[in-house]
Amino acid sequence: MADVTQHPALERLDRLDRSDRDRRRAERPWMGYQPSLDGVRAMSVVAVILYHAGFSWLHGGFFGVEVFFVVSGFLITSLLIEERDRAGRVNLWQFWLRRWRRLLPALFAMLAAVGVWAVFWGSAEQHTQMRRDYPWGIFYLANWGQIFSKVAYFSGTPTLFRHLWSLAVEEQWYLIWPVVFIVIARRADRDRRRGRALVLVALSVMAATAVAHLAGWPTRWFNPFRMQMQPVDTTNFLYLSTFTRSSGLLLGAAISFLWRPWHVTEKSRPQAATTLNIVAGGSVALLLVAFLTGHVSAGATYVWMLPMVTLASAALVAVVVHPWAFGARAIFGSRPMVEVGKRSYGLYLWTWPISRICNAYTGSVSRFVMAMVIALPINELCYRFVETPIRKGALVRWFKSRERPDWGRITACTVASLLVVLLPLALYFRAAPSSFDAAVDRGGNVVFDPGVALGASTTAATGTQPVGGSTPVGSSSVPAVVTPVTTASLPRRLVIVGDSTAHALAVNLPSGIQGTFSIGDGSVDGCSVYDSGTAVSTRPYSTSFERCAGWQTKWKTATQKAHAQVALVVIGAWDVFDVKVGGQTLPFGSAANDQRFVAGIQKGIDALVAAGAKVALLEVPCMRPKDVKGAGVPALPERGNDQHVAHVNDLLRQVAASNAATTTFVTGPQQYCTDPAIATSLAYRWDGVHAYKPGAKLTFEAVAQQLLSIAI
Repeated sequence: MADVTQHPALERLDRLDRSDRDRRRAERPWMGYQPSLDGVRAMSVVAVILYHAGFSWLHGGFFGVEVFFVVSGFLITSLLIEERDRAGRVNLWQFWLRRWRRLLPALFAMLAAVGVWAVFWGSAEQHTQMRRDYPWGIFYLANWGQIFSKVAYFSGTPTLFRHLWSLAVEEQWYLIWPVVFIVIARRADRDRRRGRALVLVALSVMAATAVAHLAGWPTRWFNPFRMQMQPVDTTNFLYLSTFTRSSGLLLGAAISFLWRPWHVTEKSRPQAATTLNIVAGGSVALLLVAFLTGHVSAGATYVWMLPMVTLASAALVAVVVHPWAFGARAIFGSRPMVEVGKRSYGLYLWTWPISRICNAYTGSVSRFVMAMVIALPINELCYRFVETPIRKGALVRWFKSRERPDWGRITACTVASLLVVLLPLALYFRAAPSSFDAAVDRGGNVVFDPGVALGASTTAATGTQPVGGSTPVGSSSVPAVVTPVTTASLPRRLVIVGDSTAHALAVNLPSGIQGTFSIGDGSVDGCSVYDSGTAVSTRPYSTSFERCAGWQTKWKTATQKAHAQVALVVIGAWDVFDVKVGGQTLPFGSAANDQRFVAGIQKGIDALVAAGAKVALLEVPCMRPKDVKGAGVPALPERGNDQHVAHVNDLLRQVAASNAATTTFVTGPQQYCTDPAIATSLAYRWDGVHAYKPGAKLTFEAVAQQLLSIAI
């Protein structure tokens, strides 16, 4: 029997049904362009730009990125839903092509421009950073590149491409989510159920992130590029990973399934309009509170502030697309907000590397203005002549308009142009060192002299012969041995723990020291003995210790790994400041501040003793901080305050006296306080605080006899 659909009458009826469905689809109200969403983007990008500028009054501006994520999740999913409803399916290739035309041209223009700048004017450190960052940035994997690096997002010298992590998260979402959407959202009649399920998934991600932070997890993660488990910084992972930052994207997607107010056809109700505007105002207020009070490394960020920002962003997005929210739509849909929002992608791309080049990331208003004077015109040129034309298909139309004989020449010119720009950049940065540490002195000819450090009697007693070689930088003046050395054998196993000054000492060992000390590095940059609070300078600069949770465990682990007999504690760079704790300022020298410092030192001593080592507290030297290229921290005046340094040393002596059985106070070189030629020389301390090899030689020759005199 023939198929009934072959009957002519039934075929005509089917055509009528299809045309009726097409007519209903054409008459259905669609979302269309929502200018108010660009206004939300504008608020977000301004917050991020001010955060990147280092202004202490907006240290939570990084939350603006989460607002972007929610907007992206909502907008992209809404477009996918409408394409499904209009065409009956989603064209993946066209979707990805639109995303690439929107994102890649501006990104590649920025990468090429900044790369060319770095070739001619960048520092050796920036060359190394770009060697590492270029591949991750080009392939939208920058967040994972930073997770698997040894430098936390929020510490060290910031890189020119540090901001690309968020673009990587979004691009990974654009690649994966449309495929997932096609699988789970074939039928429109179950959209609300899908929306509710996505809300639960988003809330679960928020809860899991909070639990992971409280548990200090993960400390290791599988690196698919090396096919092995690799150590990771917990806070770095929580802030940067695609998994932990997907909650905003997922919640935005959930709203798109649940909330389609453009379908509303009835007249607005005043009470409903008022409610919508109140919700928008409350959401903006919560976001402003987060922008003003948040800290990227604070525990509260992952426990409740990030979820709060995600929920507030979702509420704001839901309101500004509702036709009844006249007030909110008028504000966020205003011309200035919309124009800034349209350029938000480029502003995010260009303002950070230019701010970094201009050193406009430390809270300086004048440098910020200078950076913006440069960045805004560059972004406008990129927006008008690169982003917009390519997004609107000008490149495709031009290519299609060419005659067939032109295609070969066009291809050849395109390939040649790319090779001219990209190949030299690739070769240049490939030749850069694979790692660069601003604290590492790559000079040579700096030799530790046991004869000077230990005295003739000690040398004879231990059988250690003075090491030959020149000592181009003056040796410390060390008195004759007073206390007999009690070590049974050399070298003595030593681990250096503390802040970045400890790291600088550990990585700049002078030649010849190996016969006297076997040295391990257990430093934790930027932490000293704290895991809470914020150090505040009179100069516009502050640093949070919230990311330092578990520092004493890291000291203990490093001590055990080195099988250290003595742990040398080198701190002081972060102990001379006023501190904000729980909204209260503890002035330097106050009883509360002193108690906090002493309690932290005691924690460290207890951890080191538990690891089987004796403890030596190194005297904090007089510091002469200077602003130098490559320094992640500017010259902070508190470090140059000798009274502050003397007070910290008094506290160290008190702690050593109260732990006399396990702990010794070790005096360092006095030249840093008494000899201006040495104290201010950048050959000894590259920024007036952190030692280079001559400074490390000076220190080790001053403390060697004291360290060897500690009874084991």
